[in-house]
Amino acid sequence: MGIFNLFGGGITFGTNVRPGTSVLTDSKYNTNLFKYPSDLGAADKGHYILININEQINTSFPGTRVESDLPSVLANKASIAKQFGGYDTAAGLANVSKGLQDLAAAAADTSIGKFLIKGAEGIASLAPDKSKEVVGDGMGEISEFFDKVDANIGIRTIRRITDTIALYMPSNLTFSYNQAYNELRPGGTGLQTGLSILNSAADTYKSSGNVIDTKAMFKSLSPFLANSLLQSAGPVGQILFTAGTGGKVQNPMLEILYSSPQFREFNFDFLMFPRSEQEALEVQNIIDRLKFHQAPELVKNSGGYFLYPPSEFDISFYYNGHENPNIPKISTCVLTTITTDYTPGGFATYEVEGESIASMGRTGMPVGIKLSLSFKETEYLVKGSPLLGNSKRNTTETVSASVGGDPTQPKNPLRG
Repeated sequence: MGIFNLFGGGITFGTNVRPGTSVLTDSKYNTNLFKYPSDLGAADKGHYILININEQINTSFPGTRVESDLPSVLANKASIAKQFGGYDTAAGLANVSKGLQDLAAAAADTSIGKFLIKGAEGIASLAPDKSKEVVGDGMGEISEFFDKVDANIGIRTIRRITDTIALYMPSNLTFSYNQAYNELRPGGTGLQTGLSILNSAADTYKSSGNVIDTKAMFKSLSPFLANSLLQSAGPVGQILFTAGTGGKVQNPMLEILYSSPQFREFNFDFLMFPRSEQEALEVQNIIDRLKFHQAPELVKNSGGYFLYPPSEFDISFYYNGHENPNIPKISTCVLTTITTDYTPGGFATYEVEGESIASMGRTGMPVGIKLSLSFKETEYLVKGSPLLGNSKRNTTETVSASVGGDPTQPKNPLRG
């Protein structure tokens, strides 16, 4: 029962949990703030994780929009685009679409363009009015489709809403930065074998005093021919080649070539032991809200053919009402997995005296619930990204600004 000691107080079903928690987030999010434990933000619980929710802009279940705050991924994309330009497929399509429209407008002003337009209008006039209307509407829809591709948004069609979840700081905070590399083995390929043969012939020619020595040439080329012949025999052929050449083996000529960045993934576990009916209902609300926003949505009038993706999530770490700069930032994430274990210590539920029927947050409420959340970041890290921090940070100036003193005499703030 150590978790109860950690959270303070005791189990008080039927009474109110002690009030007086500090502000957890900006006031614009307070209306839809779900938190656990109830006294999160108090003096002994000043560290916490904040999960802001970004809904799809075309959802049929809209929340209350927060106009002033962008999802992290959109803010980061805009920052990088200012330095390097658009760097994804949507940005490329938007730029090409705009360029083609400008080119078409310029071509239409030329004499040839005007002539072609008149000819097309003459042909179109022969078609029935109804068909012209249908074709015109169809072309208009296609044009509008390309115009809607925003280089600054791309496939992240999301907006911040007031739904916010605040939880105590999880015990696992692991950040992994991974890059993918391919291991190449060009040795033994036809092109590499040809290059090696030419290189060997050139060396033989030089060692023979720049004289073509047919016998020496054939001798230098014979291992390549033998290797190519015996390789087709598999492992036995390789053994025979090595035995017949005094221990030679084919050089794989290994190379490492950069392949691609990889998305970061985060896993957070929370043990929840409600101490009151109010806290039990809040735990249920948190789980329900996460499940709701993790689910996709059917697109109306599509016959089930299209789906809107689930909501996305911004994760940040706070201390006493302010973001903690000592923990790395995380960009907008998708919630890939929600796992709820209602028996983390064996099956046990609360029983409210006098109640013989289970009710939400009261009788039948599990004593403990383990909530596990798996997130994957929606953008990969590149130099210049706000997520990587300031690579030119001056440690001396930072320490001096924090603890005072002469900048030329840096201090260790941990030692005083």
